[in-house]
Amino acid sequence: MGWICKLPSEHGGGVFHSPRVSAAACILRLGFAACYSGSASGFRCFCLSLAGFCAGFCSSCAPGLATSTCRHFLRLGAGGERKSFYVISLVFFSSAAEIQILINPVNLPENLLPGTQLSRAYDKDVAGKPDAYRFLNKTKDFVIDASSGVITSTKVFNYEMDPLRFLLIVDTGGISRRVLTINIIDVPEPPDCTTDPQFSSGTVTLELAEDYPLFQSIYRVTATDEDFANGDRLTYTIESQLSGPRKGANSFGIDPVSGVVSVSGEDSLDFDAGYHAFQLALRATDSKGLFCQGTLIIKIKDINDEKPQFEPFPLDSINVTEKKRVGGIIAKVKATDRDEDSSITYSFKTQQEMFALDPVTGIITLLQSLSLDSPNNSKVYSLEIEAKDDGNNTSTYMFTVSVENVNDPIFCDTSFSTGAGISVSVPENVPASTFIYMILSRDPDLGQEVEQFHLVIAVKNRKPFSLESCIGTITINIQNVNDEIPVLTQIPDAPINIYENLPVGTKLIKLTAADRDIGDSVYYEFIGTRKEFSINQDSGEITVAYPLDYEDVTVPKSWVLYIRVYDSERTHSTTGSLTVILQDVNDNSPQCSRDIYTFELPENTPVGTLLISLTCKDQDGTFPNNNITYWLMTDTFSNETFTLTNNELKVGPAHLDYDNPIFSGMHYKYTLLIRVSDKGSPVLSTIITIIVRVTRINEANPIGGTSAFTFSVFENSPMDTLVGKITFTDSDWPLNNINYAIVGGNMGRSPKFYIEPNTGMIKLLSSLDREAESLHKIVVRITDLDNDVLPDPLRQRSVMAQVTIHVLNVNDEPPVCTPSHLEAWIFSNIKGPFVQLNCSDRDSLPEHLSYSILAGNTNNQFTLWRQGVDPPSLATRQDFQYDVFPGIQDPMTFQLLIEVTDELGGNKASQLSATSTVIIHVLPSTNTQPTTSKKITTTTITTSVLRKISYYWSPDNWFPAVLALTGFLCVMCLYAVAWCLFRDAPACSRLFPQCHTPYQCQPSHTVINLDQLPSNHEASLNNDAKLNTTLTWLPGRQQNRMGHDGGSSGVGERLESASDRMGANSIMSKPADAFKCTFAAPVVKC
Repeated sequence: MGWICKLPSEHGGGVFHSPRVSAAACILRLGFAACYSGSASGFRCFCLSLAGFCAGFCSSCAPGLATSTCRHFLRLGAGGERKSFYVISLVFFSSAAEIQILINPVNLPENLLPGTQLSRAYDKDVAGKPDAYRFLNKTKDFVIDASSGVITSTKVFNYEMDPLRFLLIVDTGGISRRVLTINIIDVPEPPDCTTDPQFSSGTVTLELAEDYPLFQSIYRVTATDEDFANGDRLTYTIESQLSGPRKGANSFGIDPVSGVVSVSGEDSLDFDAGYHAFQLALRATDSKGLFCQGTLIIKIKDINDEKPQFEPFPLDSINVTEKKRVGGIIAKVKATDRDEDSSITYSFKTQQEMFALDPVTGIITLLQSLSLDSPNNSKVYSLEIEAKDDGNNTSTYMFTVSVENVNDPIFCDTSFSTGAGISVSVPENVPASTFIYMILSRDPDLGQEVEQFHLVIAVKNRKPFSLESCIGTITINIQNVNDEIPVLTQIPDAPINIYENLPVGTKLIKLTAADRDIGDSVYYEFIGTRKEFSINQDSGEITVAYPLDYEDVTVPKSWVLYIRVYDSERTHSTTGSLTVILQDVNDNSPQCSRDIYTFELPENTPVGTLLISLTCKDQDGTFPNNNITYWLMTDTFSNETFTLTNNELKVGPAHLDYDNPIFSGMHYKYTLLIRVSDKGSPVLSTIITIIVRVTRINEANPIGGTSAFTFSVFENSPMDTLVGKITFTDSDWPLNNINYAIVGGNMGRSPKFYIEPNTGMIKLLSSLDREAESLHKIVVRITDLDNDVLPDPLRQRSVMAQVTIHVLNVNDEPPVCTPSHLEAWIFSNIKGPFVQLNCSDRDSLPEHLSYSILAGNTNNQFTLWRQGVDPPSLATRQDFQYDVFPGIQDPMTFQLLIEVTDELGGNKASQLSATSTVIIHVLPSTNTQPTTSKKITTTTITTSVLRKISYYWSPDNWFPAVLALTGFLCVMCLYAVAWCLFRDAPACSRLFPQCHTPYQCQPSHTVINLDQLPSNHEASLNNDAKLNTTLTWLPGRQQNRMGHDGGSSGVGERLESASDRMGANSIMSKPADAFKCTFAAPVVKC
């Protein structure tokens, strides 16, 4: 069995046979055919898919093929014919155009709103047809507009949850199909800090003791990032750290990876220093710079952790006299505790016999006499007092009590020095040198030795009542004997602290020694050899003899100096010891491995990147002289760009920004100064210079005020007309270096628009026709250029902008009547409308068309009858009865010319019109008396064209320019005439300067045949030749006159005027008689 296809007769007829498997080939390219099956089982209808091939049959005509719905069948039949034909009204073409996809593949950002146009399919074979486009594969995520082919999304995609690629098959019913690839592009999403609602709302409050351990976790920031699965990582930072009531503490740090907040140790948690609460602004930042943040409030709890601090006495010493009474107040010690509500008690570290201490008030009183006459009493007492608070925190303070000597007078026994004196009885056999009586009640003080005794002695007789006696005076002089040992009267018991930077020769202390032997001197010397110190033999003054450097390992940090004091003959001597402790002085500034560093970083360096870890040390040997601190000295611009934590310099919290205009004035580099200081007194510092050069990176997309632009343009606009301008900016340096290009919307046909790549101005490229297409949509790609330090096309960033252009109507289409000629037959008794005109205008509404009968309406027998906005109908004013219109009993023909004009009531200059010819045959009605005439009337159809021209004046673009040039030439001519008339007037010398030649002009050779001149012309020429012409040149104001004889003229102007008078017989060689001159100004010709 095969397929037989029969063409209708209007398409040429013919019968064609096709095998069953190629039944679709039976549908010929003419589009209409009648097909039937030759089987005996009847006729089978078959169905064709939109792709243009046989997709199936309604029954078993083609087993194995898919069956689809049969449609568009019209069964035809006639007498004697088999009712077996089916007309299939499907049109196919011999070749199908390929489907074009505007953007393929489509990169769809995951956060793009639904309804956004992604791409557009175009098939010129189905352009403008409804239900032309569809997806073969079912999807709920994308839709395609069946008429326009615009492809849009129906939801917001999630890169982390949804499929990353979609393959959509676009079908238009033709042979070809296209696969559209849509890739879901990851868009950086900010981290989410709402996992802990209290943190994000700023209500997280913690309480810490002020002795909370360092680097122990306090709180952990919990933030999530949907981009984590794509390798994105979060960095945690402290954006701000506020303390109160005292400001400026920096006590907390955060681990940038884990987000754990801990005490950093830079500033201690000291409640007593005024740091009662902290407010931390914590931020979680991803690698793209997006962040979320929250607030953490930390309250500090006070604990008793402060030691009492003594208020020292001047020079850690107090002086009292030896006459201080027992029970008197020696001094009062005072200690303070920074802890609130803490009481202090005082006590001696060692038991004291001479002094008592009140444990509450700290008052020291005297228990025993301090008299220096007692050999058991000392001149200096060292007291060490301990202060203890309620928390058992203790501190000690040591000071000395120096007893001052008071000079006592020589004091004799009262019974000896008053009255009759003392009577002493001694036996007669008392041996010599026997002690009889001590005159002095006590020994005099040192330096008050008695040198002489003056005795008055009375000698009496033993006999009673004997008056014999004598009185004599004996003076006993005490002779000095070197029997006294020198005594060190002033040598400190406490160690002497000296600083390492003391110059050689500096006095440390002056020792004082005494020898009670009169006239005996004391001398001083060291026991052993000490190169660091020297002692003056005579004065006992100890001085520095060698430079002392605490950091020198060969120099001891303390010395015990043994001093010997001896008398003149070295008969007696005594020794003492003195402890000297060397104190460190902050005399070494910190030293770093380098003084200057240079780095080069791209501007997209992540915040928190370690730039450098400084390695510095201080040669001083003790704390705090060798305790190093680092301080970043920044200007206002780089204040937030770099952070120095301890010795580590990092980028942040602000990003590097190459594109800042202020930064360009800094030559795209930061100059950072880091002051490395110790904590000694005075503070010594070293400045480290760090130069950071920043290179630009293309990191910002072009930005516009909107991504959709709408413009309007008249359809009759000439080429290169400005349609509109789209403006985008790019914050990358160089700023706003953007290229514009149309990448969609002009495909599939000749482009209508073009865009200037540098300005973004969209201009008209070819003519528009609103009636054909009133709306144009184009896609503009905006790409930044040269935003990397080394231009890299792969790193260029671009965005798309949708531009909608509305074509505004201009009356450029005349009305059209279909058909342009009408012919109607009416009876003579018809009254009213009998035929309706069918006129339309592509760019005007029906109600804007006006109609009028221009010609052929004899006796106004016809009129235009119009209702509403529809075209009017042609009507008769009265019937054509025989008794009214003679001769109507015969057929009559009228030929009417009807004009149709658009823009009713509008500007007549823009109105367009057309004409339609209506031929009306009036036939006699049945009751009209027949005519007796047998004459056959022949009707001739003619066409009358009425042309109506509306005149108006609209100059071309060149007309104003020509008009302006003509006016300028007229003004110059008037000026030349005035110059000729008034150039010699003195009053007009400024307006009409005289002409001068700046130098002599050389004439060129000119040949004139004077024989052929008429006599009158020759005389005129001779007269003209004798004229002297003066040329005035504005720059030089110089004059040069030239005269000529015979037939030579002075200048070319005279020759020209002469030649005008010579007529046609003058023969001249070219160039004419003229001078070859180089002029500095134009010549005015009169």
